[in-house]
Amino acid sequence: MRKILLKFLTIESVEISTVDLEHALRVATAVLLVEVTRADFNVELSERQRLRQLLEQQFKLSMEELDALLEQAEADADRLVSIQHITRLINQHYDHAMKLRVIQMMWHMVYADGEKDHYEEHLIRQVADLLYISHSEFIQARHRAEASGDL
Repeated sequence: MRKILLKFLTIESVEISTVDLEHALRVATAVLLVEVTRADFNVELSERQRLRQLLEQQFKLSMEELDALLEQAEADADRLVSIQHITRLINQHYDHAMKLRVIQMMWHMVYADGEKDHYEEHLIRQVADLLYISHSEFIQARHRAEASGDL
């Protein structure tokens, strides 16, 4: 993912294929979801299952594609120093509705283990701010995730 992200973040104009861009956005989204699972320092089986479910539903992936995506996302999350390069990529290429969807998926991850941790909420708030999601939209996304029965 680093190589793909560097293509997007360099000053020179480089042609990026649609497939590379789509893959980079999927990985960026998955990394954010992985980070939510890790935010409370305890990754539950229910969180891993919900992560797979959300990514499969959002991106319509086969099991092999999903496994590869998660492997890359977890490796990238292990090396992650800052979420700003991820949110920059998302800001450049996702519309507002998709950015909201990312925040809502993050909230679904929070409730996958039945508990909302303040570290998880802080991370989502930080991402929402970087994606220019208003506070009211942030709260609405949380309420939609709560109402969906993930608790």
